[in-house]
Amino acid sequence: MITLLRNAAINSLKCKTELALVKAQNIDITQFESQLETFKTSFSKNYDLASRHFQTAIAEIDKSIDHLQKTKDALIGADRNLRLANDKAQDVTIKKLTRGNPTMAAKFAELKSPPAEAAE
Repeated sequence: MITLLRNAAINSLKCKTELALVKAQNIDITQFESQLETFKTSFSKNYDLASRHFQTAIAEIDKSIDHLQKTKDALIGADRNLRLANDKAQDVTIKKLTRGNPTMAAKFAELKSPPAEAAE
């Protein structure tokens, strides 16, 4: 009978040990799941924050591109106006400037004609 009690006590001890091991494993699994959820939550927050910053950066780049395009268009317009002004300046002649101005036409005609010989 002592042997039976001894065996029962040993079996009971083994069961308690196994039960403690299973409880420890359950606690480990619960902690693992909790840590996994914490990681997923914090990762999700960081992803959302990074995504918002990324979208803001893209929007700012688009604004910069629009601004640079407007600057480019303004420079092209200025170049076109300078070219037209240069063409007009190159087209200016004395004949065109003196048209309708007999005084200036006479002065320029005097300059073109050979000087009259001074009184001899």
